[in-house]
Amino acid sequence: MKFEVFLWKHVNSPSMVKKIIIVSITIIIAAIAIIAARNLKSTDNPCKNEKYITAEPGTCLDPGAYRLIQAVEKFEENPYKNDFAIKLVNLFEPRIYKTIDTVATGEEFDVPLRIYYPNRKSVNSPTPVIMFIHGGGFVFGSIEEYDMAVKKFAKVTGYIIVSINYRLAPEHPFPAALNDAEQALSWITSNMEFIGGKGKKICVMGDSAGANLATVIALKNRNEDKNQVLCQILYYPPTTFEEKVFPSRRYFLLDTTRTYLLSEEFVRKSKESYIPPEISVSNPYVSPLKANLEKKLPPVLIMNAQIDPLRDDGRLYAEKLEKAGQNVTYIEYPGILHGFFNFYMIFDEGVESMKKAKDFITGNLNQEGEDQG
Repeated sequence: MKFEVFLWKHVNSPSMVKKIIIVSITIIIAAIAIIAARNLKSTDNPCKNEKYITAEPGTCLDPGAYRLIQAVEKFEENPYKNDFAIKLVNLFEPRIYKTIDTVATGEEFDVPLRIYYPNRKSVNSPTPVIMFIHGGGFVFGSIEEYDMAVKKFAKVTGYIIVSINYRLAPEHPFPAALNDAEQALSWITSNMEFIGGKGKKICVMGDSAGANLATVIALKNRNEDKNQVLCQILYYPPTTFEEKVFPSRRYFLLDTTRTYLLSEEFVRKSKESYIPPEISVSNPYVSPLKANLEKKLPPVLIMNAQIDPLRDDGRLYAEKLEKAGQNVTYIEYPGILHGFFNFYMIFDEGVESMKKAKDFITGNLNQEGEDQG
């Protein structure tokens, strides 16, 4: 039975059907996990319960994370049982004032953009702008798939968010996604008045693969003296494609008893799809952990999940930034899984991290104002 056919039995609007197809996986998993996750939050010390203990000594899953993993397994067993998910679409989706779809035009590709205005004030008066780059291992992801999380982030911050749809591998390997992100950055900073933005520079933000792109954009922007980036917000960034057996990769990617949302097969496919044979994995625009970090970069906020194969990528990049004298803030949430930004409806840490991102952006905006004054 086709998924689309099943959905047509429950709703009549074609636009609603399209929307449900896009967001239903996240909603189904959330619906299964959310009640149990919140009930289990009261557990004093989850490490006392054997089922929460991970393969890495000294670490254990947050009860909500444990339930989320179980929910993923249940979803995979029966992906068509989604009546509850359909009812929850409108309940979970944050309400914001306005969105506008447009494109950043270019010679090779017109990059689709969605501009999020969280409230009336953001439409009527100059407001700071953040460019958001979605995750998905460079092979998946879209504006639509991240729509709810970006709306929530816009509501939490009160700032204008511009979400971008870069080209995906393997049809479009490196450097297509990077070129698209750079093109979007240039378009946004050149059209701040049209957007309703405040100031001349913007913060770049991404999660997972999007965080890699945000990192590389900031590096490349610095190297080319363009000075378009005010700050960087990186959620669980992959910072190297080199074959390094970091502890987080060994314990959370190669564990055969449990999958921590990211599988070894998915990570391998991402690498093979994104990086063509002629590009070295040591290229700093692929693996920013190899970059020269001595010259000043925009301030960086890295937010990591402890139980994540990519954890040590972020940890090591933060350490290298700090040793180079860069302005870096590192936050790691114990027991939490990769993707907590998207699963803000399950993890309190998702919304908490958005609030910390807001404070970080506001602090850098204030600093920029002082520097210009």
